[in-house]
This record gives sequence, structure tokens and C-alpha cells, in this order.
Amino acid sequence: EGVRAIAAREEQLIRQMGEGLPRMPGVEVFQAPAGSKAQAGVLSFRVRGWDCEELGEELGRRGIALRAGLHCAPLAHRTAGTLETGTLRASVSAFTTPREVQEFLRTLGVLLKT
Repeated sequence: EGVRAIAAREEQLIRQMGEGLPRMPGVEVFQAPAGSKAQAGVLSFRVRGWDCEELGEELGRRGIALRAGLHCAPLAHRTAGTLETGTLRASVSAFTTPREVQEFLRTLGVLLKT
């Protein structure tokens, strides 16, 4: 496929995630500005009223694997204003599909309604 094709697909998946997450109540997304090439294959977010570690565990029980906490980057969290809360970090790869991103968004949406 080539590195460029894989990178373009990952960008599209992150864009899909970055458009879906802010539509959910209480979700704050930390991402590069629209149109920026600075966004990698990861997206950080947090949800008002949820501890990121607890939400990560709940998603894990539902088959969604992501990282929660400070991600070995406390200075970045200080800059983002998330040092006290941490974030959840979702990532995509060459093997992630748009359907899997949609399922992640659906599962999170259902969980946030409970």
C-alpha cells in the first residue's frame, strides 16, 4: 500500500473520530486544528463527569481498547489543562476500519447515556 496511503487512511479515521466525539454531550476533544497535518493516528479526549480511568475500564469491558491517564506526558497535560484529569487516548492503525471507529463512537454514546 505504501506509507502515504496508510497515513491518509489513518488521517481519515482520526477525522471521523474527531467529528463524532464532540457531538456527544460532555465530550472535550484535544486535536490539531482542522486541515492541519500535525494530527497523528491518535486522538485524546475526556468526558465531563467521568474519571478517565473508570471510563477507560468501562469501554474495555465493552471491547474498546484505549489508553487512559497522563500517557507519560505530564508536561503536555499541564499545557492542555488536563494534568488533574488526564485524558482517554484512542488510536488507529493500518488495520483499523471506518466501521470500527463507528462502533467505538456508538459504544461510547450508549455508555454516556447510562
